[in-house]
Amino acid sequence: MELARIAVDDGVAYVAWVTGGGERTVRLGGRMLREVRAGRAIRPVVGDWVEVSPDGLVATVRPRQTKLARKAAGLHDVEQVLVANVDVAFVAMAADGDVNERRLERYLALVHEGGVAPVVVLTKADTCADLAAEQARVRSVAPDVELFVVSARTGQGVDAVAARITPGSVAVLLGSSGVGKSTLLNALLREARQRVGELRDDGKGRHTTTRRELFVLPNGGLLFDTPGMRELGLIDVDGGLQETFTDVTKLAAQCRFRDCRHGGEPGCAVREALERGALDPVRFESWQKLTQELQGRRRR
Repeated sequence: MELARIAVDDGVAYVAWVTGGGERTVRLGGRMLREVRAGRAIRPVVGDWVEVSPDGLVATVRPRQTKLARKAAGLHDVEQVLVANVDVAFVAMAADGDVNERRLERYLALVHEGGVAPVVVLTKADTCADLAAEQARVRSVAPDVELFVVSARTGQGVDAVAARITPGSVAVLLGSSGVGKSTLLNALLREARQRVGELRDDGKGRHTTTRRELFVLPNGGLLFDTPGMRELGLIDVDGGLQETFTDVTKLAAQCRFRDCRHGGEPGCAVREALERGALDPVRFESWQKLTQELQGRRRR
């Protein structure tokens, strides 16, 4: 058996980097496919360490140190693991109108739950007329999260992002389609490795990345590029929500009753903070909505 790391997931087969050097195409054999479908084995994803047989079949998946997972698209509440064994997750949002506080909260909950360090990257800084306002929007929901302002076109902030991916560490780029992830990756690689789409009529970028793939940066760091996500359903992210909404959860811990619903109960620290303007009602409403979403999935 050879130990290898899944570097590319094409949906049908994988490209794995072998620890002794080189790469090879690997796949799942019939037995493992049956185990995966029966829920007795996990399907490998990019970042996984796997043991591969001489004929190129994945025999086992090593235990994961970290993982980023969302609810799979569709009606059923099924977990979809996006990437495994990463250290840093760069959440990219374009400064040309893509910043969305509610979507950012979802990304942060997913990343925190996975045991991965989150970093927000504001891309396309050269196209934004008021960068301070966009940074303030990010800070309103992620005051303690690292934030980089980047323009891959001018080079602004690219070296700072590269320095955050230290030699031997593994990072992943997350974000919606068209926010400039592939353009940023090319700037970090210092060569045009990923295809970049032409702008649409509204000036937004087009979706170009179609698979999850691992790249080696010039300094020895590793970076996964991922396709843009249209849906970001959360699943089993209770801990991630607590870390994302520390302002709300710290207040909730001060309520008189442990099962306080933050409505009309006496001694509700959350309600008191809302009334005196110490807690943003929009922020509280978002926390409630996400909490109820998870509770609904749990009941189902």
